[in-house]
Amino acid sequence: MSDFGPTVTSSQNRWVKLARSLQRRKARYAERAFLVEGVRLITDALDAGAAPSVLFIDAEKEHTALQELAAEAGARGARVVPVTSALLRSIADTETPQGVVGIFPFPQLGERENAHDKVTAPLILIADGIRDPGNLGTLLRAALGAGANGVYVTAGTTDPFAPKVVRAGMGAHFRLPIAHLDWRAPDPRIAGIATRIAATADADIVYDAIDWTAPACVIIGSEADGLSPAAREFATATVRIPLAGGLESLNAAMAGTVILFEAARQRRARELRGKGETISVHTRHNP
Repeated sequence: MSDFGPTVTSSQNRWVKLARSLQRRKARYAERAFLVEGVRLITDALDAGAAPSVLFIDAEKEHTALQELAAEAGARGARVVPVTSALLRSIADTETPQGVVGIFPFPQLGERENAHDKVTAPLILIADGIRDPGNLGTLLRAALGAGANGVYVTAGTTDPFAPKVVRAGMGAHFRLPIAHLDWRAPDPRIAGIATRIAATADADIVYDAIDWTAPACVIIGSEADGLSPAAREFATATVRIPLAGGLESLNAAMAGTVILFEAARQRRARELRGKGETISVHTRHNP
C-alpha cells in the first residue's frame, strides 16, 4: 500500500482517533459522519455517488481489490490512510474485518430528501422503538427494495448509523432518505398522509385488505414492547399478518418486509392496469 503513503502504526493518529470515536452515537452526530466497513459496502456507496472523507486500508493485506478500491476513493477526494492490521481491527466493528473501513459524511440526498413530496402516492416507513440493529437495518433494506420514499425513526429506536445497522442495511443508507421523527411535532409531510397503518398482532384488519396504492405510512413497532402510545395515536388503523402453524408473531423486520412488499405489489398491479397491460403465464407440461 506504499502508493498511499507511510503506514500508520500509532493509535494516536488523528484520523484513527476520529474513526474510533465514531463507534459512539454522540460522536457520530457531532461529526455528522459514520463508519462503513467492507469492500462490498464501500463499493456500493461509491456506486451510489457517495465518497468517504477518509479510507483506512490494511497495509498488511496486498489484495488487488483493496488497492483498486483505495485508488477509486482517492480519486473521489478521500484521504487514504494505510494502517496496520491491529489498528484496523480497533477501528472496525467486526471481529474479522475485510481490510477496509471508511468514514462517510451523513448522506445528503438532495432532492431525494423531499421525494415523497414529488410522487402521487408516497410510501413511508416509520420505525417506532426498533432496538435491534439487525432488524432496523433489514427494514431499511426492505423499504428501499419495496420502493419506499423515506424512513423515519422515533426516539427509542437504535441509531440508524450504528455499524451493525449500516451492515444490515446493505447500502440503503446511500439511496434512501432517513430522518428522525418527533411524535410531539410530526413532520407535516407525513402528518398529512391519511393512510397511516400500524402493524399489531391483535388487529381486526388483515394487512392485504388495505388499499396500499394511496399515500401511506407503514408503522412498525418494537418486538418486545409493541407500538408506543404515540404511534398508536398517530395511526389511523392497525393491521395484522395472519399466521399458520400456531405461530404467534413475526419479528419486526419480517413483518415490515411483508407489508412493504404487499404495498409494492398493489402499486405495480395498479401501474400495469393503468397501462392496459396483462401478463400471461405459460406452463410447460411434460408428456
